[in-house]
Amino acid sequence: MTASHAAPSAWATVTTVFITFGVAIGALAGSMPSVMRNAGIDAQTFGLGLTLSTLLTVAAMSVGGQIARVASNRAVLLCVLPVFAIALFAYLTAASPWWFFIAVPVMGFCFGLTDLFMNAEAVALEHDMRRPVFLAFHGGVSAGVGVMAVSASFLSTEVGTWAVGAAASLMFALSWTMVYRAIPARPLARGKAAHIGTLPNKVPLMLLGVAAGLIIAAETSAILWSAKLLDDMVPALAAISGVGAAFFGLCNAAVRFPGDRMRSLLGDLPLMFGSLVISIAGFAALGLSSHYVVSVLAFASVGLGIALLIPCIFAMSANLVPENRAGALSFVSMLTAIPRVLTPLAFGLVAARFGTSIAFGLVAVGLLAALVLVTIFSRRR
Repeated sequence: MTASHAAPSAWATVTTVFITFGVAIGALAGSMPSVMRNAGIDAQTFGLGLTLSTLLTVAAMSVGGQIARVASNRAVLLCVLPVFAIALFAYLTAASPWWFFIAVPVMGFCFGLTDLFMNAEAVALEHDMRRPVFLAFHGGVSAGVGVMAVSASFLSTEVGTWAVGAAASLMFALSWTMVYRAIPARPLARGKAAHIGTLPNKVPLMLLGVAAGLIIAAETSAILWSAKLLDDMVPALAAISGVGAAFFGLCNAAVRFPGDRMRSLLGDLPLMFGSLVISIAGFAALGLSSHYVVSVLAFASVGLGIALLIPCIFAMSANLVPENRAGALSFVSMLTAIPRVLTPLAFGLVAARFGTSIAFGLVAVGLLAALVLVTIFSRRR
């Protein structure tokens, strides 16, 4: 079957996988206050759990380059999606700290493998289709986050966190079935590009990797702690505390779906500079404001600003090493380790001692550092 004939079915499948990934994030974010209450853990302990999860996510993405030498994107997705669904359900229904800490690392590892190989397949499919479609896939993640975050906060408080897990499991089952039917097993990487140590364009990949780590840390903080911030502000509105993540996700989607056209007109780097400025302003507003409506609008601003950053970095990184896109993404992901692993723990500590809003304000500082790294990358090019 030729690429042109396979593309429509493959496009729908990859889009569904990205949406499912967003649904998992939305379930995690919207149910966060309920999971904390059910498992009997505080913000600092939850931050420790997120640190452990993030460590396993980065570890999975770091070893993904080696996995890509022996397994195709299709094979990895077929193996990881069922385990991901089970781990997410176990996390959502955790009734004790012990069960929480058992489920979290497995879930984190599945997040990493799914993220890496669905992006590798997406970039390859963009190449097959010969037109920009990569940001539209990430728009699917944002839409999944936006719809599921507020749904999860409602279901977890009114029905139970098991209902959130059941809804997410249905999406995982659909994604697995579509991958099985539509995604081809692509040729494996060979030669120097197959090894992380001999990848070309190392310095540009390093700059993009560290910047990506800071951006992902900011994005994760916005998604996962938004419900907690709004729950603290107005406890009476706990059932809709996922609205912050929902606004974030929906604003992400509003920018990402037309983002490929903006990439064609403006280029990746100009979009990144403008997006970073908007994101920094949004996080600064979260740190300075204690008003519910202002905070919700600030989450929307952050969602708009941060929407294009990681997709642009991933697209540029994968295209720097077209012979081994998964390997390039794996190398970049490995370099995201320090900010991604330390941020959840640091955020939890700051939130527990000084308040969630102060922690959000400090995220703006990290994005300023990312702006500096992207500027250096641009000048080196």
